[in-house]
Parts: sequence; C-alpha cells; structure tokens
Amino acid sequence: MKIYSDDPNLPYKTTKLKALYTRSEIDGLFAKWGVKDTYWRWDPDNNEVFVQFKIVEKIDDVPRQFSAKVEAPAIWDRKTRSKAEAINWDISMRVMFWFIKSHLEAAYLLQSSKTVAFLSYIATGDDSRTVKDLIPMLNQLQHLHALPKPVIIDQEPEAT
Repeated sequence: MKIYSDDPNLPYKTTKLKALYTRSEIDGLFAKWGVKDTYWRWDPDNNEVFVQFKIVEKIDDVPRQFSAKVEAPAIWDRKTRSKAEAINWDISMRVMFWFIKSHLEAAYLLQSSKTVAFLSYIATGDDSRTVKDLIPMLNQLQHLHALPKPVIIDQEPEAT
C-alpha cells in the first residue's frame, strides 16, 4: 500500500525542512540519548534510505549490544502532468525523525530500555532483516503438520 503526501491522516505533510537537515537532526537525537555507532545508507535515487545504530545496555547486569535498523517510510507525491510519481524525502525523513524521537523518549519516560523500544527493528544475525521482517514467517508455523501423538504402551510386568 502506498501512502501519498495528500493523505489526510499523514502528519508533517506541511514540513518545509529538507531531508538532509532532518537527517542531521536525527544524528543530534542519537547524540542526546547516548546512541552511538550510527550508519546511514543514503541512496534516495534508488529509494533506499535507512539508519542502523547500536544499542548498548545492561541486561541482567551483563552489557549487551544490539543493532537496530530503521528505514525511512516511503511517502509518495502523486504523478502530475509535469512530474512523475516520486518519494517525497522531506516528508518521509520528518516521519522517520518523529518515529525515532518518540521511541527514544518513551524508553526514557517509561523507564524501559531502548532495546525494548526498538525491539521489532533489532537486526537479525545477518543484519539485512529485522525482527519485524520475520514476523510474517511465524504464520507458516501454523501450516506445519503436527507430529502424531506418541503411543504409550503401558507394560505391566507379567504375573507368574
């Protein structure tokens, strides 16, 4: 499903901020909340914009490190006579900024962890997919054939 910039439910559609400015604001958010080791994939020409970052927290008094990956949403401008349909990166990056900001603030205010706040965005072992990408695969478990119930033979010792 495509979301267009004229959608009445879309927030931030009146932004005047440029995508690169918002990207620098996201970097500032990470610095403010102590998130380090950020990596940007910035390729708007090929519709690929995401940020990966490390979350370092103590869980059960053991320092743990997780990698999270948040992709910029694709907010499209409709095709007009003068231009083709394209992603509006200014709005898309603004939505991404507010998403990251609200999750970092919620982790702090709710006395939760950043790992929990970004749980569905934690990268799996190969760092190409996130937990949210694996969730649809869980439905496949319902289609697995159940093993037959084991037959338990109750053997009583023979009476002699």
